[in-house]
Amino acid sequence: MPLSADILYYDIHTHNLQREEGSLQIVNAYNGFSHVVAEGGYCSIGLHPWYLSNYETDLAEITELASQDNVLAIGECGLDKICKTDWQLQVTALRSQIRLADTIRKPLIIHCVRACNELLEIFREMQPKVPAIIHGFNKKGTIAQTLLDNGFYLSFGAAMLNDRAPINDVVKGIGAEHFFLETDTADIRIAGIYKKAAEIRQTSEEEIILQQRKNFKTVFSL
Repeated sequence: MPLSADILYYDIHTHNLQREEGSLQIVNAYNGFSHVVAEGGYCSIGLHPWYLSNYETDLAEITELASQDNVLAIGECGLDKICKTDWQLQVTALRSQIRLADTIRKPLIIHCVRACNELLEIFREMQPKVPAIIHGFNKKGTIAQTLLDNGFYLSFGAAMLNDRAPINDVVKGIGAEHFFLETDTADIRIAGIYKKAAEIRQTSEEEIILQQRKNFKTVFSL
């Protein structure tokens, strides 16, 4: 499906099912996969580390659906050291989804909480050929640089709206071709995230829009 010239904003990760005019949103589904895919809008489907109680059944379902044209990515999937899900199950689920993404040549959207080293270890071992985006990145610059050095993209969201947030230094300094923007669960329009990103990077919204479009086409092959 070619990109419309009317699209200004790209929201690469949202849980908001209400589509915004003038934007392309990748709606994330961590359950109800068939329903979200059948709606026909762009989406990502994946096994979130919080919700792995039906791992084998859910993996079979996303594997069946993942090749649909409107499924743009696998995820969010990943590792989370502060949730109650068994650690080995998290690792197994992540590895399965990396293999799936590689098979169908679609990018990964990654959830990572206090598990950067373990995530890097898995990626270095498996060496996936598809892009991987750390969504909702809100860590210090040294972690950001390590992830960037290992080929990850970073996606920023509502954490930027706090003017004193340390993440804003990362947003300001990151290479324009290495990041995305998102709303996740925040009650804000993606246009507001773009505006804040332009303010932090001391550039125009138009420049952010043009670069994000380029990044989107590169990573999502649209």
